[in-house]
Amino acid sequence: MNQDHVSIWNRILELVQQSVEQKHYNTWFIPIRPIQLDGLVLTLEVPNEFFLAHLESNYLDILKDSLRSVLGQRAKIEYRILVDNYKKPGRIKKEPLKQESITLETNPSLISNPFVIPGIKKVAYDNHLMPQFTFDKYIEGHCNRVARQAGIQISQRPGELFNPLVVYGDVGLGKTHLIQAIGNGILEKFPKSRIIYLSSDKFTNLFIQAIRNNSISDFSNFFNALDVLIIDDIQYLAGKSGTQETFFHLFNQLHQNKKQLIMSSDRAPKDLKEIDERLISRFKWGASLELLSPDYETLMAILDSKLEEKELDLATNVKEVICHNLKSSIRELEGVIVNLKLQATLSGRPISIELVKEVLAGFSNKVNQEVSIESITKIVSDHLKVPVSSILGKARQRNIVQARQLSMYFSKKMAMKPLTVIGQAFGGKDHSTVIYSCDTVENLMETDKLFQDLVNKLEKIISKSLGVK
Repeated sequence: MNQDHVSIWNRILELVQQSVEQKHYNTWFIPIRPIQLDGLVLTLEVPNEFFLAHLESNYLDILKDSLRSVLGQRAKIEYRILVDNYKKPGRIKKEPLKQESITLETNPSLISNPFVIPGIKKVAYDNHLMPQFTFDKYIEGHCNRVARQAGIQISQRPGELFNPLVVYGDVGLGKTHLIQAIGNGILEKFPKSRIIYLSSDKFTNLFIQAIRNNSISDFSNFFNALDVLIIDDIQYLAGKSGTQETFFHLFNQLHQNKKQLIMSSDRAPKDLKEIDERLISRFKWGASLELLSPDYETLMAILDSKLEEKELDLATNVKEVICHNLKSSIRELEGVIVNLKLQATLSGRPISIELVKEVLAGFSNKVNQEVSIESITKIVSDHLKVPVSSILGKARQRNIVQARQLSMYFSKKMAMKPLTVIGQAFGGKDHSTVIYSCDTVENLMETDKLFQDLVNKLEKIISKSLGVK
């Protein structure tokens, strides 16, 4: 039946096309290549891991329905990834990027815009990128993997993939680092690229300044000449109708010319308030990717990286206390490290658990109390309507197994118990069973959007109920 895989895929595409806008169909389905049909299993080749994650997050139901309409209810899809740039959490040492000035042609007879020095034909400008913000220093974990991989792809092919890119998430999760890393990555590969990074407030202030100086045309000429525009915190454009109108036309011009647009926000585009619907619609043209709070392993890797930068060496139990209390913000983690080094230097005290708790008190209302496996299991039990006794037992019904796996996952992530202790709590399981359960949860989160939403919801409930940050 292998000879039919192309025709089968074409029939599936005909159905998909009825449910997906043409531009999204061209972006997310045309690049897929059918490889083989083995019985009722259709193997598809996709370009990379990010492509697959986005495809399954946004079009899984459409794809499944179309597949089953053609091959029946028992049909399945398997994927083959053409290029996989996945890197596990860790640190890669690399020399800092060399920051180079970039020149733009300007007309010296025009009134200067905020970046141009009158009378000079070629002017250097500051792209406002911080050279220390690179992909190598951006520790990857489940919380940011898709966004980081998308950024790497964009840095290799700006203007061609995921344009625009909107990265969103809570304060302190690394949005600024990531979008600047993309800019630095583009400069590394294309040193002559014209890139600028601005906060939305800075963009607004430059626009107002251009109005006051009667230099709107010069302002527009500058921005329209860019290859990459990076705007941080676009939510602060809310209510600024004049700035939004200007940004709308600039967005259209750059996008039409296949120039890369990268933005960050504290919320998804669909949740932005007092932003022109035309802009929100355009923000959805590319990829909108969320940064989540880091899991324990990722946070520990980030902590190790920051400690290495500050030339600090902390005991494992001290690092565990820090990670246990600062799950919500990488920015706060950096602040704690700076304060610890300052306190230790000025007072001569060793960095102990006691000193850490003193410093942490300045970053949160209270240092987190110990989170128990029992309390986590009870919350999972209540939410999923599965008895605690069943979760801790050996029943193999699907809903019970899933509740057990989730309880193990959160026990490892939030209670920070050793794997052997977790295993013993769940009916005497060994550590390999706990690892398998945690891996299963993480894998399902990458391929099943509904399951990912469930895990995120449970994490928020547990955090709120048990006072975990």
